[in-house]
Amino acid sequence: MEMFNVNRRAIASFIALVFLFIEWTLFDGHHVRPRLPNHSTLQPALSNQQQQPQQLYHLIDNYSKDQLPLPLANQDDEPPAFKRILFWNTFKKEKNYGVGLGRDALRQWGCPVWRCETSDNRTDVQNYDAIVFHLRTWNQKDLPKRRSPHQRYVFFSLESPAWAAYRVARMANFFNWTMTYRWDSDMIHPYGYIAPTGNVPLHPTPNQMKFYLSKPTRVNYAKGKTKMAAWFVSNCQAVVSSRNEMIKKLQKYMTIDVYGNCGNMTCPKKRDKSFESSDECRDMVADNYKFYFALENSLCRHYVTEKFFENMRRPILSVVFGLHDDHEKLAPPHSFINGAKFKSMKALADYLILLDKNDTLYNEYFWWKPHFQVRDSQRDKNLGLCHLCAALHDPTRPRKIYADLTDWWETKSKCVFSPAIL
Repeated sequence: MEMFNVNRRAIASFIALVFLFIEWTLFDGHHVRPRLPNHSTLQPALSNQQQQPQQLYHLIDNYSKDQLPLPLANQDDEPPAFKRILFWNTFKKEKNYGVGLGRDALRQWGCPVWRCETSDNRTDVQNYDAIVFHLRTWNQKDLPKRRSPHQRYVFFSLESPAWAAYRVARMANFFNWTMTYRWDSDMIHPYGYIAPTGNVPLHPTPNQMKFYLSKPTRVNYAKGKTKMAAWFVSNCQAVVSSRNEMIKKLQKYMTIDVYGNCGNMTCPKKRDKSFESSDECRDMVADNYKFYFALENSLCRHYVTEKFFENMRRPILSVVFGLHDDHEKLAPPHSFINGAKFKSMKALADYLILLDKNDTLYNEYFWWKPHFQVRDSQRDKNLGLCHLCAALHDPTRPRKIYADLTDWWETKSKCVFSPAIL
């Protein structure tokens, strides 16, 4: 009996060691070691994306659906009076903010609530219902001299708060509403989003994903592609995101062609636009390369820009570096690769090389194409200004003011600066 107890303790110890080894093998720090049954030990786990809470999805859904035409008591009622919106300073060197000026501007973009006149005329500034200030060209010495009690001052920015030149400490108790790419803004103005076109949910269950991945894609997205990976970059000083270090480490193990000011590859340019704005160039890359590195210039919450969306709607697999799981919330699982989920750049390179050699695994990343649509047109983005017009016509909307814009804009953006690249 004593021998039996000893053996039982030995067996229990052995089992504990086995589980400890398994745990050590599967986990490294805070990142799950890439693995997936029936594929390669190099492949990242799907569960990170599948189990993401759908905190943003209801906002995305409401963004395009929650506006209704203004109700009238009966057909004989006069339509509501126009609200007036003033664009105070320039955005992208213009003052029409992408929608245009005048009484028909918002109607032309299909806003359900469109009875707002947009203008850049400062003459009677005190009579406007809303004044929109673009952060990048905001000047404390150039502000309205008079402010009426009914007016809403709107903070507008599509840049991240990672750049010191755009600090907002001087803007305390100034703004009533925010309109940015952040999904917790008063008026959301995103770079894009991805919407279902049928009954497939944006975040399927694990069992649903097994089914979708088991079905071969209608198109071989690897066919005719002879090059490995490309990256477009014009800002070579974006040290806060560590993207340059990421590419340099990856280039030790794989070929990455760098286009633009920071590389030696060139691309056709559109007149008056940079290479990054050239659809012809992006189409060329998507037709010839397997992977595109959609790397942002800063790593802040919700900061997912056109670099991601413009390539998601093309036949190329995007590689990102995201630390806030925003891509996972905005896009279907297994539709892109997040380099931040790998334990090292060598592990990431090994996995990309594996996909390059295996068309079946590569094509699995395009399972979602028949079921979703990338919404990043100018009309999709302009819905933010549609929301502003609707808010001005909503008498039940409570008044508010940002007493501490620094907390909302900078602290709650949770920017990560110069992360180590292993």
